[in-house]
Amino acid sequence: MERQQFIKQLSLLRPSSTFLTLHQYCNEYDEVSDYNIVFHISYHNALKKSLSILDQFIPSTPLEIVAKEELMDGYQKSLTKTQTIPIEEIDDAYDRFFDADGSYIKGVKLHRSTNTLHLYGLVNSKRVIAKGNYPVKADTRRSLTKTKDQLRKLCPVNNFRQFKITPQQVDHISVEHLSLLPPNV
Repeated sequence: MERQQFIKQLSLLRPSSTFLTLHQYCNEYDEVSDYNIVFHISYHNALKKSLSILDQFIPSTPLEIVAKEELMDGYQKSLTKTQTIPIEEIDDAYDRFFDADGSYIKGVKLHRSTNTLHLYGLVNSKRVIAKGNYPVKADTRRSLTKTKDQLRKLCPVNNFRQFKITPQQVDHISVEHLSLLPPNV
C-alpha cells in the first residue's frame, strides 16, 4: 500500500476515538504481539484524567508525597504545553497529516529524518505471540523513580504508546472494518 493511500484511509475514519489493532507487530527486541489501541484519542484529555487520578491519590509515605508532587508538576507542565501549542504546530522532528477538510488526523505522524510513519494511541490490550529477546539489566533506579513508576501505572498517560509502521514491523492493521497493509517506505 502506498503511503498516501494509507493516510487517505486513516483520514476517512471517524474523528472521535476508535479501536485500531496492529496485527503481528514486531518491536526492536523481536517480540511479536497483537496490540489493540484506542486511536484518535486526546493526549490532552489523558493528561487531565491522570492529574485527576493523582489528585485523589492519598500518599502513605514521604516518598509517595514527593513522587506524587513531581508527577503532577510534570503532567501539569505537559497539559499547559498542549493548551498553548496545538500538536499540529509543534516544531519537532515529525510532519503531521490533515484530511480533505484541513482537520488534523490524530494518531499518525511521519518522522522526517527516517521517513518512517508512526501511529500512536492508548494501549487497550496486548497479546504476545512470540516472546522477544530483552536484555537483562540490573535495576539501578532510585527509590523515588520506582515510586513514581508505581504511581504512573495508575494513570492513562502511562498507556500511551507509539509504533513504527513499516512492512517489516506489522503484518496489517484493522480499524473500523478496514484492513490496511503498512505503507511501503
